[in-house]
Amino acid sequence: MGEDWRNLSALVAGYGSIGRRHARVLGEIGLSDIRVAEPDETLRSQAAEAFGAGRVFESYENALESSPDTVFICTPTAMHVPQALEAVGLGMDVLVEKPLGLHPQECQELARATDGAGAIVMPAHCFRFHEGLLRAKSWLTAGRIGRVISVRGIVGEYIPEPMPNYLNMAVSRCNGVYELMHDIDIAIWFAGQKPEQVVAIDGSFGGLGMEAPDLVETLIRFPDRAVASVHLDFFERSRHRQTEVFGEKGTVIVEFASWDVCHLSLYSAEERAWTHEEIATERDDMFRDEDRAFLECAVSGARPPVTVEDGALAVAVVEASKQSSRTGRAVVL
Repeated sequence: MGEDWRNLSALVAGYGSIGRRHARVLGEIGLSDIRVAEPDETLRSQAAEAFGAGRVFESYENALESSPDTVFICTPTAMHVPQALEAVGLGMDVLVEKPLGLHPQECQELARATDGAGAIVMPAHCFRFHEGLLRAKSWLTAGRIGRVISVRGIVGEYIPEPMPNYLNMAVSRCNGVYELMHDIDIAIWFAGQKPEQVVAIDGSFGGLGMEAPDLVETLIRFPDRAVASVHLDFFERSRHRQTEVFGEKGTVIVEFASWDVCHLSLYSAEERAWTHEEIATERDDMFRDEDRAFLECAVSGARPPVTVEDGALAVAVVEASKQSSRTGRAVVL
């Protein structure tokens, strides 16, 4: 491989909405060799029009035989770990869309394989690259609000709008609203600790006809006197995304219901005053930064900013939430 990550080739596995986004973003940041694996004929035709028929493959296995340097796995969640294991086994560096997997055990298997192969594997927790959330994290790291005691995340969106065909998609049958698990990861990231206990209620409450949950309320307990609560729903008509962090010396609030603007607020107990910031953003900004960070690690061999362990931890909390809701009991991690 050359020292410039722009010289790398990238295979995008899956050309649904997130696959199209990664493929487009990769071109925008400077990659010229972009390949696509997509079994659906209609989507495959769209990819061929964008990248040329010679770079589009019907099967993932045939695409891997073209020996790409990197692989971006954008397929349904159940395929993430098996496909990542195939690529890692061939010595390829892999970015895996969230959630990393369906179960913590398979995520741990991927972690072992990654260590053994020396490959770079990075879960695509794109919100860790959102400018507003990064700014808030820097405040927490700098101790602006002292020790973090509580994190509260709320996200709601009306799934028929972004996914009109949702009832025929895996999201409706499998993970449901847990696909919005970014906010579970953010809660863990902001708390700065590994969770030790989870209590949750989930189910289909919104009348959307989904087999999988369209609502979850999760409580997470951390070992050093901290807790988090995360609300996820698929029925809220007014898009809602807000994270609040309460510390010994103040409060941080990040709100971006709109993709093009983020509002940050910081309350300092010492100054007894709020400060407010507004950041202009674009939705693809965090994807550009995420993909660039992964490609830089692929060239340098550096530890990725989001690790397989991070992805596995978020999956473990999702699994614990499901178990807690089924049994009505707290789950110890």
